[in-house]
Formats: sequence, structure tokens, C-alpha cells
Amino acid sequence: MKTTQLGVLLAVWISLGSTDFFAHAQDVHAPLVLTSPVSRQVFQCDKDDRAKVLIEGTIAEKADVIEAKVVLAEGAKRGTAVDWQNILSPRQGVDRKFSGQLTLAAGGWYQLTVRAKMGSRVIAEQVLDKVGVGEVFITAGQSNSANFGNPQQEAKDDLVVYFDGKNFARAKDPIPGGCGGGGSPWALLGDRIATSRKVPVCFRSASLNWTEVAAWLPPDNVLYKNLSTCVSAFGKDGVRAVLWHQGESDTLVSTSAETYCERVKTIVETLNKDVGYPLPWFVAQASFHPGSQAPEQEKVAKGQQMLWAKKICFRGPVTDDLLGAEFRHDGVHFNQKGLEKHAERWFEALSRECKW
Repeated sequence: MKTTQLGVLLAVWISLGSTDFFAHAQDVHAPLVLTSPVSRQVFQCDKDDRAKVLIEGTIAEKADVIEAKVVLAEGAKRGTAVDWQNILSPRQGVDRKFSGQLTLAAGGWYQLTVRAKMGSRVIAEQVLDKVGVGEVFITAGQSNSANFGNPQQEAKDDLVVYFDGKNFARAKDPIPGGCGGGGSPWALLGDRIATSRKVPVCFRSASLNWTEVAAWLPPDNVLYKNLSTCVSAFGKDGVRAVLWHQGESDTLVSTSAETYCERVKTIVETLNKDVGYPLPWFVAQASFHPGSQAPEQEKVAKGQQMLWAKKICFRGPVTDDLLGAEFRHDGVHFNQKGLEKHAERWFEALSRECKW
């Protein structure tokens, strides 16, 4: 250190007093670390278009209040700013770890600022650029629910994200968690929802493999356990719906309509019990496979229709008519036009029930 720099520091030390000087230095090195939310995280809005955003983290030194505020990020089309609010009061005390909630209106992206105070003095602050309140979906089923479309898709709207179990990132195929390395309809669906709702949209894939519905039955099958884990990661009431596109493999093993309906019903009811809330399911009519015959396909399609008729699940899109080279790149999986139609029909099904 140069003599002149040392002299300046000594002068400040003398003018403030040694105790105040080192207290000030400690302020600069008292980081506040957020563990929730994380960048681009989307919280599911409730029936009133609001959500309680969990704010958790650690502070390097003791504080007596943690405050948070949000402003709308540049370009946001919807949302309501919230000025500083205590998320932990002095009566509760704050020591190293903190946890609280901030209620936000549907919208985003929001810029969140969290700060720690001791009395009137701010001792640490952290800013997170992108937090949203919008729509969260779990996608599940077979290869046409995952990454076997061609080509890969990417959301045009910055509000559409994929979640990989740890991080949220702008939606770009292949969707994390889904088998295969190709494209899916979900980024395209997200663009449609974001344009309509003007809120962030998140997708989490639970499609680990392609197989008949029996492989999803609870409680011990890997596919069911993964589905439950994917939903539970968002907390109670944290997901808008499961989007189920499955059935092609059941035509190859000649699953009856009644058996198909009963198996999906078992999955739905067990999942609702395990996650602690009635999670809506949208079930597509997806029964076409070139390796099966029309009678087997009709049985599976009838099973899916029974789920709608019995109000076990909401009616999803019908994709059995999207056939041939016009819609499928290999006879089974969707091409660009097929993926676009797939997404369009999902949006129509969701809009019909959610009243968007």
C-alpha cells in the first residue's frame, strides 16, 4: 500500500474513531444472500390473480428487520409495484437465516430488492432482476410430450421459462426433464399464454420415458415418483395443471378403455393426496401409433374420453387427426406444423376451462 493511501485510511480512522471505522467496514462485507426466489422464478397465481412469494436467505450479521419491495422491470406489461414492506418484524428477530412472504399481483417480470436493517441503518441489500407471478404447468406423458419433435423450439417471449429442478431459464428445447433431444410444443404454448395473459409462464417436464400408463401407477414406479417430485417442488397450490399427452403405447398392448380410465384416475387421486391439494389434469386424446390397429386406438381414445365425461380430468387437445407427413416428421412425432397445431390446441383447451 502506498504511503498516501495509508495516510488517508489513518485519517478516516482517527476522525471516526476505531470502533466506528471497523463497524463501517463490516457493513460493506455483510452480504445478504437470497435462496428464494431465484432468477426467473414463476409463482402460480391464485383465483384472485395473486401469489405469496417466498423470500428466504441468509445475512452475515444479525439484523432486526428484513424488508422487501418490488418494481416492474423494463418492458413489463402487467403487475403492481409494492413499496418497502417488513417481511420479518423486529419482534420475531432475525439471526443469520430469514424467511417471509410478499404478496404480489399477477405480472412480471418484477425486480425484487431485499434489505436488512439494524434500527434505521441498512446493513445489507440484494437485488433480483426477474421474479414473476403467473402460470406453472407440469407436462407428462410419452415422447410427443417430451423432446421428440423436429425441429427444436424456442420461446419468442422472454416471459416463458423452463424449470430443470434447480434453475429457471428462458424456454428453449430440449425441455429439461423430458426424454429425447428434439423439440416440444411447450415453448410455443408458453408464447400464446404469455401474449394472452401478459404474465410469466413456466413448464416442468416429468416425461422420463415413453411407455404405457401402467408404468405411471403409484406408489413405487419411478415415473410416478418423479411426477410427484416435480409437482411438490412448487409447493402447495404451486401448479396450475398437469398437461397429460400419453396413450400411444397403450394401443400396442391393447389396453381397454375402462382400464385406461381407471389407471389415470388412480394416478390423479394419489397425486392429489400426496401433494395436498386438488391439482387439475388436462388429458389429451392421443392414441395414434402406426404400429397398432384402429380398434386398439379406439379403445384408448375412449378411455381418455371417459376421463372427460366422468369429470376426472379436463378435456385436452385431440391430436389423433394430425397425421401423415403434413404433421409428423417420422410417422409418429410432430414436425414444425404438427408442433404448432399441438400448441394451438393446448391453448384452446386451457382457455376453455381457465376462462382466459
